Amino acid sequence: MTQACLKVAETHGLTVEGGELSDIDLRHGFDISFRVGIPMEDGAIYSPDKALFEVLAPHFGLEPSDYGRTFKSRGDLYRIVAINPNRPKYPISTERVSDGRGFKMPAENVVMYLQNSDT
Repeated sequence: MTQACLKVAETHGLTVEGGELSDIDLRHGFDISFRVGIPMEDGAIYSPDKALFEVLAPHFGLEPSDYGRTFKSRGDLYRIVAINPNRPKYPISTERVSDGRGFKMPAENVVMYLQNSDT
């Protein structure tokens, strides 16, 4: 499946990211996701979430470079994936690395977790 997607993308000058498996259930199947898009200068696919994060991050005590960073909370590893300013109490969107499940978190907690991960 990955090879077929890569072949189509290459033919049209696109880039493919992803291909990770999730929700693996040996009896019923699994989920797989790909992201196809026009590559930027660095080869990555343009991400509106990343662009918005980079603009809004300083307003929430974060750095634009914090997009995609990971931190530990209660023994689990989380990745920062977005900022939603329409959720003032829980504006930071994260995903648990182990299973990709999404979580909303307060900005001050995420800032604290990132500071603790640097030490």
